[in-house]
Amino acid sequence: MPARTRTKRRSSLSPLKLSTLLPSRYNLRPDEANTVVCPSCDTWQRIMGDQGKTRTIRDHYSTDLSGAELEAGQRDTRCPSARRIVEIDVKVAHWAKQIEEGTTQVAARRPTTVLRKIPTPKPPAVLHMAQPRPAVPEPTADERAEQWAEILLPVFVADALRRIPLHGARGPIFPLALPVGARPIAQTPTADEVLAESPMRQRAAA
Repeated sequence: MPARTRTKRRSSLSPLKLSTLLPSRYNLRPDEANTVVCPSCDTWQRIMGDQGKTRTIRDHYSTDLSGAELEAGQRDTRCPSARRIVEIDVKVAHWAKQIEEGTTQVAARRPTTVLRKIPTPKPPAVLHMAQPRPAVPEPTADERAEQWAEILLPVFVADALRRIPLHGARGPIFPLALPVGARPIAQTPTADEVLAESPMRQRAAA
């Protein structure tokens, strides 16, 4: 923002002591113009005055209106800290040491290389977790013959034991011949035979 010196009145605020500010908020390098961050508008402003004399923040405004705004009748607002007295109550050597230590700490906090985050491996799907069974080769003719030779004797013994009837075993007794008057299951009785065997017909006949 432009600096427009229109008055020599000093600010009514109390003198600004550099010892109350952070070292990064002002500049006291001998080969550069002494500057300070204005506590009112938070902008860098030059410290006016020579060494040994009363030093103040240069006269400046806290706004920077454009030409259209000025033509509309608006005016820039003068900063309350304009021409505020500045007390340099710190030693340049001590300030330079603080600046150097702060720069070193900031550099140490910054990583020299970017460490990328290693992505977490995703577990495989359940369908992919089931491993297929290994393929078993088909036995040859000789191997098949050897397998039959090994089980032939146990099969023969089991089949022979199955044919021997168990002693004292009980089971259903099936007649070898049909009883008198019984007809084969496949033969269907006639209507006259059904009526003749009816209990009511037999009572009527008695």
